[in-house]
Amino acid sequence: MHGSHVQIQEWFWAAYLVATLTPGISATQLQRQIGIGSYRTAWFMLSRLRKAMVNDSRTQLSGLIEADETLVGGPAEGRKGRGVAKSSNVSLVVGAVEVLTYTSKNGTSREKAVRLRLEHVQSADEKTIETFLGKNAEKGSKIRTDG
Repeated sequence: MHGSHVQIQEWFWAAYLVATLTPGISATQLQRQIGIGSYRTAWFMLSRLRKAMVNDSRTQLSGLIEADETLVGGPAEGRKGRGVAKSSNVSLVVGAVEVLTYTSKNGTSREKAVRLRLEHVQSADEKTIETFLGKNAEKGSKIRTDG
């Protein structure tokens, strides 16, 4: 916020929107909500707020952890299935979610996601996923995957 041309009230309004909107907010939505004239300014504010929300000293995931990889991005012209991964507008992301098991009010056992770790990777081979989990999962945790 320091040294920015954006008024402090707009920074606080943006921080409130980023922190409270459950599905998240895009730069375009932020621009409209606050009434900022420039998309680039909204994008700048959003990227700074997101960076500030990351806790560098966060603890590793523990207990039951689900891990998987996915392709993120738009359609790849002329490609289908795993061939889409070779497209320039598609990224391979590996993720892990800490799962909490609890008993619901009616007595049934339920699960819910608690914390999440994501990383952009170049391949989804065993070594890459093992390295990712080594950085993000506590030793002794139970890892649940599709393979």
